[in-house]
Amino acid sequence: MNALDPQKFPWMRSQAISAIFQALPKGSVRFVGGCVRNALMGVEVGDIDLATQLEPTDVAKAMDAASIRYIPTGIDHGTITAVLDKEAIEITSLRKDVETDGRRAVVAFTTDWAEDAQRRDLTINALYADYDGKVFDPTDQGIDDLNVKKFRFVGDAEARVQEDYLRILRFFRFLACYGGEAKIDAAALKACRENRQGLKKLSAERVWSELKKLLFASDPSRAVRIMLTNEILDTLLPEASNAEGLSKMVALEAREGILPDPQLRLMAMSAREPLQMALLCKRLKMSTKETARLRAWSDSSVALDPHAENSEKLKAIYHAGKQVVVDRARVRAAGEEDALLSSRWMSLADLAMGWTPPEFPLSGKDLKMAGVEPGPKMGKVLDALKALWVRSNFTADREKLLMALKLINR
Repeated sequence: MNALDPQKFPWMRSQAISAIFQALPKGSVRFVGGCVRNALMGVEVGDIDLATQLEPTDVAKAMDAASIRYIPTGIDHGTITAVLDKEAIEITSLRKDVETDGRRAVVAFTTDWAEDAQRRDLTINALYADYDGKVFDPTDQGIDDLNVKKFRFVGDAEARVQEDYLRILRFFRFLACYGGEAKIDAAALKACRENRQGLKKLSAERVWSELKKLLFASDPSRAVRIMLTNEILDTLLPEASNAEGLSKMVALEAREGILPDPQLRLMAMSAREPLQMALLCKRLKMSTKETARLRAWSDSSVALDPHAENSEKLKAIYHAGKQVVVDRARVRAAGEEDALLSSRWMSLADLAMGWTPPEFPLSGKDLKMAGVEPGPKMGKVLDALKALWVRSNFTADREKLLMALKLINR
C-alpha cells in the first residue's frame, strides 16, 4: 500500500491537523515517521508528527497568522508544538546533520525531503505522507522493509548508530514491538553490537525511557535474548540480564491476563538483591515512585508462604504491603515450574490485590490521652498494640486495645 485513505484514518482529518495544513503553504508539510509507519502496518497510531520545508521562525509566523497557539519546545533543533483542542502536534523543520557526537547533533535546515530522510534512524521511519494520503519513500527501501518487517538503518548502519547511540535501543524496541520472528538485518545487528559501549555515553533518562518502551512491548523476549547474546543487555543492565526470567513472566502474563508491566518484567530479569537493585535504580535515575516500588520488592524480608491459611497470608500482606506481595508472588509464579505451586503463588497475588487492609483503631493522640509520653516509648507502645491487633486477625476493636493499653502502660 503506497497511499493512506483519510476516510480510514480519522486522525488525518482532525480539526487540529486540518488547521495546521491550511496554515502552512500547500505541499510544504507532510506526516512523518511513526504515524505513517503504523498506519501502513495496520496498528494503532499514537503521536502524530509533521515535517515541513519551512524553518521554525516561518512556522511560528504561520501559526501566529492562523491564530494557532504553539510552544517552542525544541526550536533550536527545528521543532515547535502546535496546540489545538487539547491536541499537541509537533512540527519539525526538515534537517540535515552537520556534526554529531553520539548523543546530540548540530543540524542545519533544508528543504530537501531526501536529505531529511537520510538523517533518520530506520528506513521504516523515513516515510512521509501528504494531506491526501500519498506516501513518499525517499530511501526507496522503507515500504519494502515494512512489508517484510525488516529493520535496517538508513544508509550506512555504523554511521547511523554513531550519530546517536540511542538508536541501538530503538532498533531493539522496534524489533520487540513489530519484528515477530522476521530475520534480523546483519549489518544493523553488527553495528549495534560493535558500538554497544556508546550506550554508556547517553543520559540515564534517555536510556530508561527507551528501555521502558521496549519492555512494554507485548512480547519483548526475542529482542532481549538477542541483546543478551550480543553483549548489549549486560552493557546496560548487568543487574537485570536474566532473559529467561523475562520469557517466563511474559508467559505468565498471557496465561493469567496480566497487562504488560515494565517494572514487573524488570523484576523478573533481576535477582532480589537490595544493593544491586539500589544501584540499578540510581544509575538509571528512575523516578521516586519507580525506585520505591523496585526497592520495596528487593528489600522485603517478610516471609511469604503460598500454602498458609488466609489469616496468615493477610498478616504477611499487612506487614509487607500489597504491592510488594503482588510483585513478589507474581515473580515467583512466573519462575515456578510446578503448575500447581505457580497457581498458589498467583492466588496469593490475587488475595493481596483484592484485600483492603483495615485501619488501626488507635492513634498517637489516644496514647497521649492515656498518659504515654511522646517519643521512643510511645513508638514502642504503639508497635506492641499493633502487634496485638494483627495477632487477633485485625479483630481487636478500639475498646479492647484501650484496655490492653492500660495494662501495658501500668
